[in-house]
Amino acid sequence: MKTKLLTISRLVKLFAIVALALVHTSCDETETTDSTGFILHYYGVTDIGPSMTYTLEAPTYKGSAPYDFTITGVTLNDEACTTESFVIDAETGAINIQNTANLATGLYAISVGCYSNGKYFEFKDAIQINMLLAVPEGVTVTPAEVVVKMEDKNWWEASAQVTTDTEKHVSITGYAIAEDESKEYLKYFTISDDGIITFNPEKKDNIIPGEKYVISLKLKTKAGEHLYADAVTFNVISKPLKLQYAPNEVRVEKNIAHESQLPTIQGSSEGRTYTIKSITPEISGFTIDAATGKISIAENTLTQIGNVYEVDVTVTNEYGTSDFPKAYIVTVVDFINPIDPETFKYEVPETYEGKGYTIPLINEFKGDEVIFDFAEDNSDIIKEQIEKNRISIDKVNGTITIAENNTLTPEDYTVKVKAANPKGEVSSSFTLTIKENPNKFTFYYGNNLDLSPKENYANQFEFNTKEELANFTLVPITTLNGREAKWEICSKQIQSGSNGVEVTKGTTIDPKSGMLTFTGEGFTTIINVGMLVVKATVGTGELAYTVTVPVFIKCGTGKSNINVRYKPFVFQVNPKTGGRSTAPEIKLPSSMDINKFAMDYRKEFNFFGIDSEPKGHLPQTEGSLLNDIWTTFYNNIGATKVNLGGKKPLSYYSTEKPIDNEKILDQVAGYIDPKDKAVVINPEIWKDKKGKYANGVLLGRVSYITNGDFTDENISKGAQFYPIAIWFDENF
Repeated sequence: MKTKLLTISRLVKLFAIVALALVHTSCDETETTDSTGFILHYYGVTDIGPSMTYTLEAPTYKGSAPYDFTITGVTLNDEACTTESFVIDAETGAINIQNTANLATGLYAISVGCYSNGKYFEFKDAIQINMLLAVPEGVTVTPAEVVVKMEDKNWWEASAQVTTDTEKHVSITGYAIAEDESKEYLKYFTISDDGIITFNPEKKDNIIPGEKYVISLKLKTKAGEHLYADAVTFNVISKPLKLQYAPNEVRVEKNIAHESQLPTIQGSSEGRTYTIKSITPEISGFTIDAATGKISIAENTLTQIGNVYEVDVTVTNEYGTSDFPKAYIVTVVDFINPIDPETFKYEVPETYEGKGYTIPLINEFKGDEVIFDFAEDNSDIIKEQIEKNRISIDKVNGTITIAENNTLTPEDYTVKVKAANPKGEVSSSFTLTIKENPNKFTFYYGNNLDLSPKENYANQFEFNTKEELANFTLVPITTLNGREAKWEICSKQIQSGSNGVEVTKGTTIDPKSGMLTFTGEGFTTIINVGMLVVKATVGTGELAYTVTVPVFIKCGTGKSNINVRYKPFVFQVNPKTGGRSTAPEIKLPSSMDINKFAMDYRKEFNFFGIDSEPKGHLPQTEGSLLNDIWTTFYNNIGATKVNLGGKKPLSYYSTEKPIDNEKILDQVAGYIDPKDKAVVINPEIWKDKKGKYANGVLLGRVSYITNGDFTDENISKGAQFYPIAIWFDENF
């Protein structure tokens, strides 16, 4: 029977979708698993343009191998649509994007179904494809190829510039590097507000000599967003660098032929050749493959036991020549011990999910000059871990490393390895038993808004009177099952005026049970939303498991019988894709006309982390997320100064110079829609100058008026309140 399961994560950096219903929390250990342990990983948003073809890589997964993939639905800007442009490989889950010449622009969400271990899973909005307009005529990048010489001082300052043909009258209002998360290197580059593409100096050490980096751009004009595919190539040229043989010191039996392993090298590959520069002491019978660098020793060359030969190698390419002294060292011995199969075993420690481990050979291992590797017939899940470098092997000493970011769920796995030396090859295997973290748990408090299921709308409560809030208690619903947890609390204070607003002031927590007791001390008759953060920890040491959960409290009913009620009043939104909240229920006295009612964000914007810091930061806080967003916004619209105390980045009605906000709604960070009063968050704006997306909660003061005067000045004179919290997380 088909079991439709909830989508947990929509657009994380590595798109993780988990089949279960779950309270969204912040924790030290990943807790997005269900009883089956099945997780599917697709990449996040991919930007494409007209007439492009693209293959979105097959998903990775955690659990039993998926199969029989199908596309179960497609939406365009949240509306169901039909298109033949997206085709899924039933066996692998890879998505082929084709026939895009006439594909409508917008954000496509593709839902996917598959089987795993005989069970059917369906993932809503598993893949996001952003179809953009074609690049405007007259837009170019100069130069189209940037040749970067790594020998140059400050090579990372090399750049290219987006330019426009003045005769075409194209006005670009925003620049970004197009999303393609299969290209990890895109984060090594940055583009300025005036269209200059260059290296991200903080990531320059990740640049590999000899590589070519192709970058597509996303450009914003009045017509919308455009994709400039393969706009610029950074060709990083270099003479040969970092030649490395592994192992680079070997012992070879007298008179026996020998071949080295293939070396690794950095630098440009054009015209690359290898030669032996010299051997100390001199000897004939050594050769090197000019194309690959493999060193060979002919039979009966090594006649003197104890001799040590140091091989110097010269590598040449089109950009220079480099010598690598003692690149390969050979010691002649009388005998090489064969590998003893009985001793080819591993010491496997107790292993838990989400942890990293080192698995060494047993001390009794016997064999000389051994090269270790994984066998070719490992299971698909183990092969995937190897391909993603989550499981690796030291080819010289045989030690196996399991990285913390492995995606192995609790079960038994067989890991197959092989070892070879001049006397032969031996295979071995061991059972890797991944155990569930014994301290793993979840918790939530529910809600009193009649929203269901409660765990999906957890931890938000509203109170109309101080008496309702005073002495109100909340007991968490947990999966502790008798285990003890240490509970902590942090109440958040909105920096507002001279005193601030702290709705949850005075709240206490039972450190053993997690029960919250409210005092009503921070209650206000004006509608305000406040928050606190609950932190719970089970266990100590490496297996300690911590979960942090925000709890939101809304109080008051408003002035003069005016009530604005968002339900839910916590708007969960992904900063990459943006979104739209529910429209509020607005109650006015019968004497008032709803058509004369308006709301707009005005001031006192506070951004809080899901952490133990009681105060958040403001746009005026140097180095903060809001500071970066405000600065970028004002620079993008051509303002002569940055107004860090201004409302403009989150306003609909602002007429602050240089332009009225109603004309640039796609450039503001967000606004309240004047039609239904839903909060709109624009995509790709809520991130700092380093490109890190928002992860936390925004509370901002809203002003409302009832007299029908919708001017910027009049709305600023209206009554003010905090009616809604905006919770940003890439997992939404």
